[in-house]
Amino acid sequence: MPSLSHILEIITNHPHISYFLIFLISLSESLAFVGLMVPGTVLMFGIGAVVATGSIALKPTLIAAIAGAITGDGISYWLGHHYQQRLVNVWPFSRYPQMLVKGDAFFRRHGGKSVLFGRFVGPVRPVIPVVAGMLGMGALRFTIVNVFSAIGWAFAYILPGVFFGTSLALAGRVSVRLTVLLILVVCTIWIFVWLCRSLVLFVGHFGPRWLASLEDWITADAPAHGVMLPLKRFLSFLFLRQKGEEFLLVFLVLALLFTGWGFLGVLQDVLAGDPLVQADQAVYHFFQSLRTPWGDRIFVVIMELGDGLLNSFIAGVVFIILLLKRCYRTAVYWPATLIVGACLVQLVKWAFHLPGPVALYNGISVFGFPSGHAAMSIVIYGFLTLVIAKGIRNGLRWGVFAPVFLFSFIIGFSRLYLGVDWLSDVLGGFLLALTWTALAGIFYISGRHDVIPRRLLGIVTLFVFFTVGFWHVADRHRKDILYYTPRSAVQVVGLETWLKNGWGKLPAWRIDLGGEREQPLAIQWAGSPECLAEYLVLKGWHRPPAFNLRIFLGMLSPNTTIQDLPLLPHLHDGRFEKMLLVRDKEGERWVFRLWPTDIQLKERAQPLWIGTISIQKKQRIADLVSIGKEKNDFIQPLELLSQILKEGFRLRMVYRKSNEIHGVDMPVALVWDGRAFLDPKMLE
Repeated sequence: MPSLSHILEIITNHPHISYFLIFLISLSESLAFVGLMVPGTVLMFGIGAVVATGSIALKPTLIAAIAGAITGDGISYWLGHHYQQRLVNVWPFSRYPQMLVKGDAFFRRHGGKSVLFGRFVGPVRPVIPVVAGMLGMGALRFTIVNVFSAIGWAFAYILPGVFFGTSLALAGRVSVRLTVLLILVVCTIWIFVWLCRSLVLFVGHFGPRWLASLEDWITADAPAHGVMLPLKRFLSFLFLRQKGEEFLLVFLVLALLFTGWGFLGVLQDVLAGDPLVQADQAVYHFFQSLRTPWGDRIFVVIMELGDGLLNSFIAGVVFIILLLKRCYRTAVYWPATLIVGACLVQLVKWAFHLPGPVALYNGISVFGFPSGHAAMSIVIYGFLTLVIAKGIRNGLRWGVFAPVFLFSFIIGFSRLYLGVDWLSDVLGGFLLALTWTALAGIFYISGRHDVIPRRLLGIVTLFVFFTVGFWHVADRHRKDILYYTPRSAVQVVGLETWLKNGWGKLPAWRIDLGGEREQPLAIQWAGSPECLAEYLVLKGWHRPPAFNLRIFLGMLSPNTTIQDLPLLPHLHDGRFEKMLLVRDKEGERWVFRLWPTDIQLKERAQPLWIGTISIQKKQRIADLVSIGKEKNDFIQPLELLSQILKEGFRLRMVYRKSNEIHGVDMPVALVWDGRAFLDPKMLE
């Protein structure tokens, strides 16, 4: 059976037969039982993406898909109408009788509408027309519903692929940085929501069983000795005094353990200079490379909604409501939790004196770890959510928690985007705040109840948030846009200093977003990258074609050559390459990349550039996608490039020390002897 990539390749390269293939795919997807084995949804989406390339037209594609869907369901209906109950004894229904049982139940529940609904429900899609024929649905009525459902199905499954393909094509023309940022935000939020939902389902499934076992162990008559006796008493204090709050307490205890351990882990990485510190720099530069005026405006607004002024208003209003409603115990916990949380943040800042990326603030706030914005958003809104969620049923409770944590996450994301906190600062702030909030929440929930005015607290908090937030943003936004303008610390050095030993202070390896070392940075360039590019183009190099949907689909084909595969971007220290050139060879290609540095030579208002030269060969991953894979030998391409450049430039060969070449985290099969070359000619 041909693979998905083969089918899409045939449709792309042979438009004269593509519409007939689309008809057959649509027919097979709708045909009894066969539709369960045909990935029709994925194929239709891929066909829509092919439409966006211009290889085939949209209108005949839709017509072919609709015709195939109508024909497939029509054949299935005729089989059910003609053979009736005899189909039960025919394979595959004789082997899988539950297929007809599910289809029969679905049809009886929805009647004639099931033909329309069933078109979009995977497990019963190919069986519903058969059942409609077996149960005597009129042919005219079935045909009418069949036609309208086929039209809706074709539009619903093809147009998203068209929009996806078109968006890829437009992304490169409008704003690659904005597109990458939006994709990053959407994907991160989706992962966050998926994790929260999975956690809720997991706890909901196993929680009752675990709690029942825990209660049996606590209340057992068996004598407890040593540490088991105080442990039993503590668990009894947590879970047996407050019936109905067991799940919330389990959640808080688990949060306390995991976030406390996580905070200590982040702190240890920061103090020891582990890869997380290198990832700090990479993530910082990555977000700075994605900044756009629109993005700045949006994330400055988000950060203003999480600063101290708005938090103070909300804290004060909640405190006043609790006092007026005589919720005295909660009124004591509320300010105590906020004050201790703020003190913890300031204490850690003062104890470790870890600076942030840029010096924007004064006093103790000049230190970045942990992020006060990220931490206090969790403490204020997290503990307020605990107060409101106490006593309500679990289903509603998780619906209250999710938007609060999502808002806090977006505030932390804004700090990363604006470049005012390291990744470790935000992670440390989140984890420290979650640890303290969980601990305070455990003691708060384990005590006696106050009658909390939940609706009043929620409405007033939202009212203050939007009214004071709107006023605060209107008052501060113009100033904050200027205040958070991107800053870069440029180091100026002299030419002789760089040639003598300054070159050795530049990184020897490309650092990815995870802080891991990748390819050797064996090229340092002091001249104009434009002049270098013009020279190399004359020597047979060329710029790779712009990434588009046709190139993307080529990755799915096993017959695509290495020259036709896209060059995937490489990040160094969070920055995208600024120069990318390719030279094609038989069965392989040379790839030359340059990145700017934060070092500028005194003799020329131009940054120093660092780069890699590598040889790529084609690699097939899981027989699904083809990519260009770097060979481990980096000496050969460096020698070849130096031979080309010596004809027009004066190069200086230097060598790294052995401890810079053979680090503990280096790939063992990588071949590089530490050689690098400099280009001083452009400045002489």
